[in-house]
Amino acid sequence: MNNSKVLYNQKCSICNYEIQHYKKRSSLSFIDCSEMEDKYLKKLHVSFDNGSELSGVDAFIYVWKNTKGYNWLGKLISVPPIKQIAKICYAIIAQLLFWRFKLFVK
Repeated sequence: MNNSKVLYNQKCSICNYEIQHYKKRSSLSFIDCSEMEDKYLKKLHVSFDNGSELSGVDAFIYVWKNTKGYNWLGKLISVPPIKQIAKICYAIIAQLLFWRFKLFVK
C-alpha cells in the first residue's frame, strides 16, 4: 500500500468529492492528475513504484479494499459477473465526466 499512488482529477468536482471522503478513511497517497495527459483524466489510476498500474474499476477495487469501511465493496465488485457490469457502467460514467471536464472545466 505504501508504494502506490492514487491518481485522480482534483478539478472534477465529482471525482474530488469522492476522493476527499476516501482520504479521511485511508492512508493511501492521492495525487492530483488534472494537469497530466488524458489517459489519467479518463479513469481513476493507481500507480506502483515498480511501474505497474491499475485503472478504472480495478483501481477503485484497490482503493476500496484499502479504505476503512469499504473493504466489503471491493470484495463485492471483485465478483466476476458484478465486475463486468461495473466495468460497463464505469466506462460510460467516466467518459461522460471526462468530456464534461474537457468542455467545461479545463
